[in-house]
Order: sequence, then C-alpha cells, then structure tokens
Amino acid sequence: MRTATIALDSLIRKHAANIAYVAEMTTPAADLGEFTRHLAYAAENFNMAEVNGSDDLHSAVTLLGQVDGDDKQPFLLRAAALLRIVPEMTDEYRDMVGG
Repeated sequence: MRTATIALDSLIRKHAANIAYVAEMTTPAADLGEFTRHLAYAAENFNMAEVNGSDDLHSAVTLLGQVDGDDKQPFLLRAAALLRIVPEMTDEYRDMVGG
C-alpha cells in the first residue's frame, strides 16, 4: 500500500501568499520558521474577523513545530489537511476587509 507524502517546501509555497496577505506581511514566507510565524498572525486575524477555521490554523502551527525529525510526514500530512481551507478563508477575509 502506497502512503501519501508531502514536501515541506511545496506546502509553504502553496499557502505562503494567502497567509502573508492575512498576516499583513509584505512578502510571503520562504522557510518554515517564517511560515509558522505568519500562520500564527493570520490565525489571529482570521479569528478577529470571525472567519471560521482559525482554530485549525493554530493546530497547523503546532504540528509544523514538530517538523524537525526524520519522521515528519505525519505532521506535514495533518498540517496540509488543516491548511486546505486557507484559500476559502482568505477569500472570505478579503470580502470582509475589502482587500
């Protein structure tokens, strides 16, 4: 049986622009540390705007904090699943703040 895998760099690239926008950062994150910082700020901004899903983003920050060992795939896969809603959340946020 084949197990799904995900690359950290592709996960960051996929969500960095949306997360940077909501976190009010001038440039998207380029590495894990920067991405998790942006993600934490974005989760707070989503929460303040009452966009559903901010708790999932806080959970993703926690999971990404565990991505430092050889067995990082379970953490990446779970974080990726939680981050799937980011594009829709960002669209809702843009509609609310007029961006």
